[in-house]
Amino acid sequence: MYPLRPHRIYSHEALRVNPDAMERLDRFLGAMGRSREEVDWYTHEDGARVAAETAAWRGDETEADWKYSQPIVFTRFQCEGSHEDDPVFQARPQDTPLHNLRHILGYMPAATPHHTPEMDAESGMTCWPAMFLASVDGCPHGCVYCGAGRAGKAMVIALNVKEYLERGIRPVLEQNPWQKCFLMMGSADIAALEPEYGLFEDYLNLLSEYDDRYGYCHTNSDNVDWAGDLSHRERLIAVWSLCSNEAAELLEPCAPSASSRIDAMTRLADLGVPVRVKLKPVLPVRGWRESYAGCLEELLTRVAPETLGFTSLIWMDYERLCKVFDTSLLDEGFVEAARLGQEEMRDSRHGPFPHAQREEMYRFLIAEARRHNSRIPLFVSTETTRMWDALADVIGQNPRKFLCGCNPVQGPGPRHLASEVRASNYATNVAAERGAD
Repeated sequence: MYPLRPHRIYSHEALRVNPDAMERLDRFLGAMGRSREEVDWYTHEDGARVAAETAAWRGDETEADWKYSQPIVFTRFQCEGSHEDDPVFQARPQDTPLHNLRHILGYMPAATPHHTPEMDAESGMTCWPAMFLASVDGCPHGCVYCGAGRAGKAMVIALNVKEYLERGIRPVLEQNPWQKCFLMMGSADIAALEPEYGLFEDYLNLLSEYDDRYGYCHTNSDNVDWAGDLSHRERLIAVWSLCSNEAAELLEPCAPSASSRIDAMTRLADLGVPVRVKLKPVLPVRGWRESYAGCLEELLTRVAPETLGFTSLIWMDYERLCKVFDTSLLDEGFVEAARLGQEEMRDSRHGPFPHAQREEMYRFLIAEARRHNSRIPLFVSTETTRMWDALADVIGQNPRKFLCGCNPVQGPGPRHLASEVRASNYATNVAAERGAD
């Protein structure tokens, strides 16, 4: 586990009577050098206080203050009911942070639909529809582009894992037989919490009860050696988000370097776990071409990923770009294009950089990847239909059924497991764009 040093540790009183949860709590506390006596045990009725206290935490003043120190709240996953019907939620003080309170009370949905055709038609993204799973909210990496990263105020971790898997996840597996691969992530990098959390051991044990189900571990970390002790690591597929060493310092201040992540990939591959990689997000730092060329060379000469994808920095507008980054450290041509393209990118999920700059970036990265590996399947992740069409001459995949990092039907191989595979949302987005015209 990462060397977490939380400012405060909270735990829901209901966990005291759950032996499974208490074993996990003790492993966490032991790894952090803390004891049960240092835990703030809160009742369900006291959730609003915990939400207010974690929201008031100001560890984000400097990186040194923030790193690994955000509060941790251990909660009991609510297997039934809704926060909207909970009297504690209804009676909350008016200024209570709602997001934190929902999770602190244990109302983390076991599974949520992502990238439905309707979602992607609205956002302009081309991706695969899938049910995503989550038992943690919040992350220690401090990524500046993530609302649960540097802007996050706490890690909320559900500890009644066996109950969560049996009553929350098993029904999802059985109600979605078409989906073969499930991403366990939410807004968290759960690998950073292993092996103390022990979630993946029980999760993969559950998947092993089915003939053709696999679990994704999506990570920015280099904490992977715990996978060697998994009972069913043949059910695990590892997916990395990776950026160059230079970009990582600006994007992901509490995550390991690209080189450390590549080291971890080699160790996991040696254990027989398939590795897939996304350069996501690609930040155009000054000298980004040389920076990412070096990253790709190190990656593709040391690791044999099943697939490799690319995504430019997105999810923000020009104003936020200038707020989050010292733009003097970025490629001046990209920054100027973002400034001039504000109207073009207004309300776009793919801002701040206009299409032309993102296409330029992808063409360079694709060419560099092909210098080292002519056969690896390449893709652009959560990009537009327009981008897929623009890159058709170089990317080499059908955007309707493309191999990627974490789609719902691509088991180890890479290969499609299902004889009747649901397609990506590319065609839906094309139809939506034509309708808009």
